Amino acid sequence: MKIRHDVHNHNIFSNCCNDPSASTDAFVAKEVELGNKIFGLSNHIWDESVKGASYWYSKQTITKAEEAKASLAKAPKELKCLFGAESEYFHCYDRLGMSVEGAKRFDYMLIPHSHQHMRNQVLWDLPEIQEMRAKIAADVQAALPYLAEDTVKVMTNALQEAHLKKYIEEQKTDLGKYMTEAAVKSFNDLCANETFIKMCATVPTSIAHPFAFCGIPHEIKNSFLIQIPDEVLYECFKRAKAIGAYCEINCAAVTEHGMDLEANQLMRVFANAKKAGCQFTFGTDSHSVKSLELVRVGDLVAEHLGLTKADIAEYLQDGVEE
Repeated sequence: MKIRHDVHNHNIFSNCCNDPSASTDAFVAKEVELGNKIFGLSNHIWDESVKGASYWYSKQTITKAEEAKASLAKAPKELKCLFGAESEYFHCYDRLGMSVEGAKRFDYMLIPHSHQHMRNQVLWDLPEIQEMRAKIAADVQAALPYLAEDTVKVMTNALQEAHLKKYIEEQKTDLGKYMTEAAVKSFNDLCANETFIKMCATVPTSIAHPFAFCGIPHEIKNSFLIQIPDEVLYECFKRAKAIGAYCEINCAAVTEHGMDLEANQLMRVFANAKKAGCQFTFGTDSHSVKSLELVRVGDLVAEHLGLTKADIAEYLQDGVEE
């Protein structure tokens, strides 16, 4: 089966895009060149009606994203264009960055559970980091007693993990165990989130790059993922299937885990999703015009997993060739 759709990508309307040529028009032109049938633009969005946005998300609003819709409307007729978004799930607070009403303004939604590089939003600091942060806060407060407690908190929270690690004598926490357990819990908690459940019943919604650990080196991703048993993954995707959530096959994440698909642990994730009855969506997670070509990785994955048209989300079934 050939994948002829891409519904996960980020152009200049996302803060993470560093390709100045990545306009909506340029993305559409590249999709036509690639022979795709369905293109969905999915920039990072935090619904401005939802409180609790991080600084990074605060300027990436629905209103800003909608500026791209006019360009999508000008696409050639042979390319079906959809207006989507990748929002956020702050697992630390069980908070979705998109309301159900906000989601109705889009053709589809992508919600990740695995942005674990977003510390103290998606994943709490390691215990050693938490202890060091608390110690520094106490030392600053003692040395500068005139500083308000909230000021000290802002100062110490601004220290990144890489800074704090220098002052930790020994990291006792098993990072792989810590992150895999958190990933399983965040997936299950997302599937139990009331807003997410309603969203899945309202607009086509995929769990973006499931179990693709963001923020750790590529070479150790498989060694972490292999620690999650098949039966645990299967139960996770049964929950996703029960609420109507789709599973995304993220081409960029696949390449990060390696193109030896027999060794690539994401294939085991997708196989369990398929076994649980989940349907799939494909996306390149592109941040440039050139990387839209990653859609061809989807062809290899589809063949490896033995996917058919019936395994694809209904709204994207015209975007595959058997």
